[in-house]
Amino acid sequence: MNVVQKLLMPFFRSAGQRQLLYGRRRRALSVFERLCRWADTPENLFNLALAKMNLRDYEGAITLLEPIRKQLPDQVFAGITYGQCLLLARRWADAEAAYQEMADAHPDNKLVRSLSELSRDPVARDKFSASLDLQFQASLRQEEGQYEEALALLQKAAGLTPEDAALFNNLGAVKLKLKYPNREVLADFAQAMRLNSNNDRYQRNYRKAWQSGKK
Repeated sequence: MNVVQKLLMPFFRSAGQRQLLYGRRRRALSVFERLCRWADTPENLFNLALAKMNLRDYEGAITLLEPIRKQLPDQVFAGITYGQCLLLARRWADAEAAYQEMADAHPDNKLVRSLSELSRDPVARDKFSASLDLQFQASLRQEEGQYEEALALLQKAAGLTPEDAALFNNLGAVKLKLKYPNREVLADFAQAMRLNSNNDRYQRNYRKAWQSGKK
C-alpha cells in the first residue's frame, strides 16, 4: 500500500459503509474489493464479507470471515455474522458449533446465547435463515427499483419471523414508497416500535409517516 492509498483508505472505507447502509450493495462490494487489494486488513475483509452477505454470496462471506474469527476471537459481531452466514448457507452443524463456541467464550452475551439456542432448533433456524434470505432478496429488488416484488418477499418473510422489528420497519418503508394507505404504513411502523421500543429510527419513521398523513 502506497502513501496515497493509505491517505485515501479512511475516505473510501466510509464511502463503502455508506453505500452498504443505503442499499447500494454492488457499489459497496466494488469499494471494499478495492480496499482489500490495497490492504487485506481484518476490517477491510470484514466489510467485504458484509457486502457479499448482503448480495447473498454466503459461501464467499464465510471464506472471508473464517480467518477473522480465528485471528480475532473476541470480536463478537464478526463471530455473530459468521454464524449467520453459516445458517444462511444451511451449514447447520457448523453454525451450531460456532455459536456454541461463542456462547462458551461469552456466557453473559444474551444475543449470542439466543443465537446458540436458535442454531440447535431445526424449525427456528430454518425459519430464521429463510426469512433473512428473503429480506436480502427484497433489498436487492429495492435496489433495482422493483418495489412490488420487494414487498411480496418481505411479507413472506414476516410470515416466518413475525417478531423481527427491522422487518416490519422495512415493510412500512416499502409501502410508503409505493404510496400505500397511510394507515397500513403506520401499522407496520407501529409494530416495529412494539417489537423494539428503544429504536429511535423506528420512532422517527412512524412520526414522519404520521405527519405525512396529516397533510
